[in-house]
Amino acid sequence: MPLCPAPQRYFSSSRDSLAASYVNRAATASELDLSRKARRRELRGRLKLPAAVTSMTGSTMGDSRVMSGHGGGAMGSGTALLPRGSLAHANVNYGGIQVRGRGSAAAAARGPGRAGSHPGPSWSFVFDPAGRLCYYWSMVVSLAFLYNFWVIIYRFAFQEINRETIVVWFCLDYLADFLYVADIVFHFRTGYLEDGVLQTDAGKLRQHYMNSTTFYIDCLCLLPLDFLYLSIGFNSVLRGFRLVKIYRFWAFMDRTERHTNYPNLFRSTSLIHYLLVIFHWNGCLYHIVYKNNGFGSKNWVFGDHDSGDVVKQYLQSYYWCTLALTTIGDLPRPRSKGEYMFVIGQLLFGLLLFATVLGHVANIVTSVSMARKEFQGRRREKLQE
Repeated sequence: MPLCPAPQRYFSSSRDSLAASYVNRAATASELDLSRKARRRELRGRLKLPAAVTSMTGSTMGDSRVMSGHGGGAMGSGTALLPRGSLAHANVNYGGIQVRGRGSAAAAARGPGRAGSHPGPSWSFVFDPAGRLCYYWSMVVSLAFLYNFWVIIYRFAFQEINRETIVVWFCLDYLADFLYVADIVFHFRTGYLEDGVLQTDAGKLRQHYMNSTTFYIDCLCLLPLDFLYLSIGFNSVLRGFRLVKIYRFWAFMDRTERHTNYPNLFRSTSLIHYLLVIFHWNGCLYHIVYKNNGFGSKNWVFGDHDSGDVVKQYLQSYYWCTLALTTIGDLPRPRSKGEYMFVIGQLLFGLLLFATVLGHVANIVTSVSMARKEFQGRRREKLQE
């Protein structure tokens, strides 16, 4: 009998200790909630962020990650990094744009009483080289390059700059130059990978771009040789350095071919475009050659060039070039040594071009048949299962 009260006292004390521990845990949880709310208010006050962002911060005292939602257009998913301590920085990645907020750790240490003396955080942005915005911008720069690639040789061969067209040509020329300048500014804010990590520091980006070959190529593209128009007249050859920008066009085409859902269609379209460009350049060169020999003076050139119809002259030159490069024949017979050399060079180049096109088309057909065979093989395996 005297042993019964002891277990009662034992269990009673255990229940009291458990109740006390529950009370302590509840108090600790409430204190943590208060500290979280205080941290959120402090974060909103220092960085001036909306409540929707700070309400998603984690419960730990370390780095907090805020996942932004999926937006439309070029806006995608991103991550906002909120460093520990002063919480004076924030990085947000919006589908190709790395937005970076910079605050002052010293101003944060002064406390909220002196926060008014600080002008607030400054925001900058860095473009993701693998993002959609960089891809769309490279497409715009590629269009500017294609304009120069088609127009420079055409204006040089046919002397298309006159009083009626000078305003239109100059507006288009300097619009393309403006895009080239904007591309340099764009490169200063484009990140790069270093040891697998995307670099977003403005100083590093500037130093990396200025020490690269790309910077010198971009500067070479914008040599202001147009001022020589004042002394030697309008000559489109002075804009020939604009064609050095071809590396941007190649990068755009390569990225499009790797990411498109219809690679064979894209390759076929690219092949047709390259053929048209080659015919265009050769037609312009042909016009330059027979223009120097005099219109209608020999049988090698076409007649009716004294009418001044530039479109007809261009079409006749394009037609001759198509006959030469496709090795169809029926060409006007050359007379002088220079004309013979030019025609022989055109025929040899046309032979190589024909072989290249034939091989390219064969690769496209082979890739299409391989994809079809793989699909049919997988279908048979599923049916057998």
